Amino acid sequence: MARLRVPVSYKGGRKKWVEDLEKSIQVQTQYLTKVAEPDKPSTPMRTEAVFESWYALGLYGHWQGEEEVARAYWARAASLAHAYLEREMPALTSERAPNYAWLARTAALASALSGQESLACIFFSHAERFSTGLVTGQEPRSADPGAVLDDMGLQPLQRVYSLIRLGRMSGFHGLIFPEPNSDEAIWVQTDIHGLIGTAEHCLAIGRRKRLEVFASERGLPPLLRALVAALEGHGSQEAAREALAAYERSIRNMADFRRIYPVVLDLKAAFPALFNA
Repeated sequence: MARLRVPVSYKGGRKKWVEDLEKSIQVQTQYLTKVAEPDKPSTPMRTEAVFESWYALGLYGHWQGEEEVARAYWARAASLAHAYLEREMPALTSERAPNYAWLARTAALASALSGQESLACIFFSHAERFSTGLVTGQEPRSADPGAVLDDMGLQPLQRVYSLIRLGRMSGFHGLIFPEPNSDEAIWVQTDIHGLIGTAEHCLAIGRRKRLEVFASERGLPPLLRALVAALEGHGSQEAAREALAAYERSIRNMADFRRIYPVVLDLKAAFPALFNA
């Protein structure tokens, strides 16, 4: 390894991190070798799994200081996702759209981290629409509210993040919870603050149901609020930097790493004047 870094809050410390990292790299590499066999059918599940493997190997490589290798993996992942979504979108329905939001947002991160910001914007636009149950953006509203307002806040957070990366803070409609103590969502014109509040409301519903919510989702609302406040000029840059540092410190296992580390990298690259000052 070019450098031996360990996430500061990782359970098990340095020894466990090294073991988990080596095992994860081995598993992903072996999988890619296996699916490359000529008799393996090309299916959507296989395509998404290959995408995830290349994306993850990019994260592991970057952490170890192999930045050129990482960018190559991310570029391959982004190219695969682009071709895949181009094939899928003509037949995509509003009901199925939320199922593709995670892939679109992750592909946006892979694109941005490989230096393809224009492609990243295309993917962030896809993720923003898919996460709110829209395919083209011309539909009057989402067809399946339950898929848009999930109890772990996954879809609302994907939409918020994508809109921030696209520089859109207002001027759109959304399915939101207008009242803090009501679980009755309505489709109205809203802004980024309404969407963040709705994401927090979804997370609260999940907690009431005793669902396990990952650190990557729990920690996003305060980070995004601090980021938006700094971007809009009514919050300090220092508060945003502290929120990003706290988010990175919440990495406690490999699953956290795969979801949190790319966000940290992406925000630092997308807002250098804010986070690299």
